[in-house]
Amino acid sequence: MTKHHKGLGTKMKSKEKLGRNYGVVVFSTFLLSVLITLEAFCDQDDSATKTITASVESLPQRGCGESVMGVSDVNLAAEQKCKPLLSEIDKLKKDFNHTSEQMDKMLTYYVQCNEKAIDSVNTSISGASFALTIVGILVAVGGLGLGIYISFLEKKVRNLTIENRTILETHLKIKNEVEILDRNIKTNMGKLYDDLKKEETKTLVMRLVKVPQDIANLGNTLASRDITTELFPEMKKAFQLLPKDSPEYGYYAMAYRVLFFQHFPALALFDQDIANKMESNYLSLMDVSFENDIIKTSTEFVNRCADIGLLDCRDKIRKYFADLSKSKHAGYFELHREIYKTLCTKENRFNLYSVLDSEDLKDIRKIYEQFMLSDYRDDPGNTESQKLVLKRIAEETGEKRISNNDTAG
Repeated sequence: MTKHHKGLGTKMKSKEKLGRNYGVVVFSTFLLSVLITLEAFCDQDDSATKTITASVESLPQRGCGESVMGVSDVNLAAEQKCKPLLSEIDKLKKDFNHTSEQMDKMLTYYVQCNEKAIDSVNTSISGASFALTIVGILVAVGGLGLGIYISFLEKKVRNLTIENRTILETHLKIKNEVEILDRNIKTNMGKLYDDLKKEETKTLVMRLVKVPQDIANLGNTLASRDITTELFPEMKKAFQLLPKDSPEYGYYAMAYRVLFFQHFPALALFDQDIANKMESNYLSLMDVSFENDIIKTSTEFVNRCADIGLLDCRDKIRKYFADLSKSKHAGYFELHREIYKTLCTKENRFNLYSVLDSEDLKDIRKIYEQFMLSDYRDDPGNTESQKLVLKRIAEETGEKRISNNDTAG
């Protein structure tokens, strides 16, 4: 039971005690009034007795018998006089007793009423306490639920904050990319165009992987593009997916070989899956190539052979230059100058000349002999073998010197 309940019970007990004290006070007041009344009657009785005694004494003395007779009469007269008083006193006592009983009954009734009221209040307090307990439990459960809900909302708000921050960062990134793209468009249109062409080229190559026969439509477009070497695996895959039983297989295959020859010579001409077919079609592939294409293909081919070892690639180089000597680019002097330049070291240049030592390649050898005499005839760093090669070249050419200006022509 709470302090409030205990205080309420204490107040009820105090009221009960006060009611009892009040009854005692009333009862005491009533007794006091009765005593005062009796005292007043007794005083009157004493004065009457004194008067009677004085009257008796004033009577003449008679005999003893008469005296006794007179006293009895006096007592009788006093008794007769006091009898109403005694009756009144008895009546008062009865009234007092009756009143006392009534007051006891009333007091008992009030006490019972107070007890019932207290019991009722206690019952009400117990019910209120139970109700408060239930309410407290409900409030606790509600508080717990509210706490869980608030925690859920807090977590959700935190997640939304993180998500909004991520979205904001994404938007800022997009904004920066748009600004960069806008600057590129305004300040570097050429680079942007090249990037777009690269993406388009990649899309076209991936289209060939899905439909290899589409090379008939896309071959000329791709031939005019700069295709990066990273797309070679996709191009090779599309080539290998061509249906060989198709009546147009030869046309499709040649279109792919043209692209391999012009864009991936360092890969395709050395690939174990397609190199043989490429070698058997060198002449056709050279004849369909423009001058810039044949320069690119030839320089990349020779550089790859130099990486492997020119002497180790003797047969492959002879096959390539043999077909080159038969193609429309056989007398293209600038092509051989670029091939000679791409071999940066003296050793590689002498090795290439050694590889080209064949009767069917003598016309091409003469071009390289001019370059070598011009660059190395008077070089003090020549080895003995190089001096012998240069001496032989000089003897075969009649010791004719070719200046740099002459070779440029």
